Amino acid sequence: IRRLLFSLLTGGMGLAVSGNVVALELEALFDANRVIEIDITLPESDWDTIRKHSRDFRGALSGERRKAPPKSPYSYVEASVSIDGVRYPKVGVRKKGFLGSQSTSRPSLKLKLNEVDKHASIGGLTVLTLNNNRQDPSLLSQILGYKVCRDAELPAPRCAYARVTVNGRNLGVYSHVEGIKVPLLTREFGAADGTLYEGTIVDFHRGWEQAFELKQGNDEKGRRLIRELTALINDDAAVRNSDFEERIGRYVHLPDFYRFWALEGLLGAWDGYSGNSNNYFFYLSPETERIHFIPWGADALFVEKGKFDNDPRTPRSVKTTGLIANRLYQTAFGKKGYRKALEALLNEHWNEKELLAETHRLNQLTEDFLHPEQGRVSRASDAIRRFIETRRSRIEAEIADGMPDWNQPPRPPITMDNL
Repeated sequence: IRRLLFSLLTGGMGLAVSGNVVALELEALFDANRVIEIDITLPESDWDTIRKHSRDFRGALSGERRKAPPKSPYSYVEASVSIDGVRYPKVGVRKKGFLGSQSTSRPSLKLKLNEVDKHASIGGLTVLTLNNNRQDPSLLSQILGYKVCRDAELPAPRCAYARVTVNGRNLGVYSHVEGIKVPLLTREFGAADGTLYEGTIVDFHRGWEQAFELKQGNDEKGRRLIRELTALINDDAAVRNSDFEERIGRYVHLPDFYRFWALEGLLGAWDGYSGNSNNYFFYLSPETERIHFIPWGADALFVEKGKFDNDPRTPRSVKTTGLIANRLYQTAFGKKGYRKALEALLNEHWNEKELLAETHRLNQLTEDFLHPEQGRVSRASDAIRRFIETRRSRIEAEIADGMPDWNQPPRPPITMDNL
């Protein structure tokens, strides 16, 4: 009888019962129809340590990072965490974020369930990523952008909302984003034993092969692929050769890349790979033996013009800062492949009516959980709705006579030396 009552009471919250133990189910963490509750309890001195951690701007953009990714300035402290009423007594908590999301009042957070208890997880997920939405006052960019990507069958994280409290203080609504970890890789690629890298303000330029951050897998094999791909796309003669598409296709899974690239263009992702050589992962799949790009840091979508775009001639239908995208766009087959992917997305997945309805639903979902700092939701959401309403017509007008010509060379990775 007790188990039956627990099943009836907890089934709607994504809880499972094993014996006398209530456990969360992974799917429930990414239910976009509700706001999950995450309550963190820890000594105030530890909270002050976390929130005051910061990245040194000069260190983060030092030229030394071409030799290796900069070390994280963040460290874990121990806390008790309750997720939808289920308590995890010993969880590692730390700040996260590169530069744009830094905050001392509402920091973005990582919760490492297995920092102390090495067996702790929720359906295999050991780390929760909580983004503070500092660069997305609408609170829509991540949850809506990742949904569009997944609906278009691009490997992408799941995302939901969380109301976060620390020692009883409301920090407001966070975007709870699925990490690029074993559950996602297994779901999207069928296997999680490939090699995974993260790219943060780095690209496939000569001399930067060591700057990609290995997250898992065979680094020797992965770096060899990175070196060979870097040599190919930086060879002007190779790019002009008729076999370039076939050669780059030995390293990059081109059908997936065109869809990934076109989605970044359609969504106005100015801080992603093709727009800023930033916020992406790539996975060397053991099945295809090619790299597949995975979007990340999607808090800067639905924007017509990027923060660093000062040239009025820059196309709005395509982004070519990412070196692979740039080199492909200089070829006839690259433009053709991009246009085909973009038109397929517009025809099959860009449904303005559904997207607009979703923005209103999500606004209503979060309105009772906001922090005082989150006071620009309505105005910022209206800007996203205008983007959705006009995106199709603006793209179609620009590409009516073919993809626009654009051969602006991509800049090298940003360092303190070239700012």
